[in-house]
Amino acid sequence: MTGRRCDVLVVGGGPGGSTAAALLAQKDFSVLVVERESFPRFHIGESLLPANVPLLDRLGVHDALRKAGPLVKYGATFYDQESDHEHTFYFMRGRSVPNYGYQVQRAEFDSILLEHARSSGAEVLQPATAERPTFDDDGVTVTLDEAGARSEVRARFLVDASGRDGFLASSIGRRERVPNLGKVALFAHHRGATRAAGIDEGNIRIFIFPDGWFWWIPFAGDVTSVGCVLHAKTVRGRDGAIDALYEGMIARVPRVAEGLHAATRVTPVHRAANFAYVNRPIVGDRFVSIGDAVAFVDPIFSAGVYIAMQSAELAVPAIARALRTNRFATKRFRDYERDLAFGIRPFFQFIERYYEPAFLEIFLRPRSFLGMLDAVTGVLAGAAFHRMPWRMRVSLNVFFTIARINYWVRRLQGRPVESRLEW
Repeated sequence: MTGRRCDVLVVGGGPGGSTAAALLAQKDFSVLVVERESFPRFHIGESLLPANVPLLDRLGVHDALRKAGPLVKYGATFYDQESDHEHTFYFMRGRSVPNYGYQVQRAEFDSILLEHARSSGAEVLQPATAERPTFDDDGVTVTLDEAGARSEVRARFLVDASGRDGFLASSIGRRERVPNLGKVALFAHHRGATRAAGIDEGNIRIFIFPDGWFWWIPFAGDVTSVGCVLHAKTVRGRDGAIDALYEGMIARVPRVAEGLHAATRVTPVHRAANFAYVNRPIVGDRFVSIGDAVAFVDPIFSAGVYIAMQSAELAVPAIARALRTNRFATKRFRDYERDLAFGIRPFFQFIERYYEPAFLEIFLRPRSFLGMLDAVTGVLAGAAFHRMPWRMRVSLNVFFTIARINYWVRRLQGRPVESRLEW
């Protein structure tokens, strides 16, 4: 078999892999990206947080994205069908992140990022599949398959950016399911869906109903991404095509059905199931994992693309130091592992509580008291990833305490308190 050599092999060319590849290539390391799919390709995760914007600037790709004309979003609207409570969180000015994010079609967005990695100096093999890695004291060897042509690549370091495929977890590690977070997502794109007026046009909208929740993500032009995340209990035992299930769920949510009344579905209905997991290990001698190759829980707060790209940026300094000093022991990547865990903790904390009626009631009726509204909005914007100011930390603690008190109030009143996570 023919062979290649590089400093860093990046498995996966999505947002995380493209970010890592571009940043490492900009530091004059030889980088090879192996991506199994041909781009452009359909993908979910289309709503970018405000925290993505400065990251795009640091990466040097923001101008290219602006030229593509993404729809700007200034907030997120949540509506609970059972209680009829609704609130729009508008991102705040004057913070560490801007007061806006973007709605992007991932086929285009991912292509822009991968092309940026290529123009930064990374080599890209696409489509190509990476097979089980073999690590030794001097590096890692991986077999590649390019349309039946097999070859080997020898690298000094490996970045697993393979997303849900879990390249390392499926070969040398393990995947742990997150209890009670098993879900099924059905999603498609529609043309001609209803648009909100003014600055609300670009808002992501979340519609919560007894069987799960819908996302509603408008794009520039006249296309809207509509997806339904269902509790596993809802889907279990149902027969028939996913198209019928998707249409049936739309019919259960009047606001979604009304918004799609005059629309035409322009893509097949896609399905993603059992997407709640944590992979281990995420660092080791000569490797790190980033993005969805680390963990994925729930897309309710649109954090997936940001976490993928931010984890890549967090990992690059440690990788660069290891390459320059030729020291690749696991302990040299523990700071990255700790910082990543710290950054994603606020999102996980909200997700774990989100399905509790007592929490949702407080979440959809937030107060400005003690800065609680600003703190919640800051988490939704991704502003708490790198550091959480003490004021925000205190405000969030007050917010969660009030939600806990509401749990006991509801229980004493005989109102539902069971978390839908238990389904």
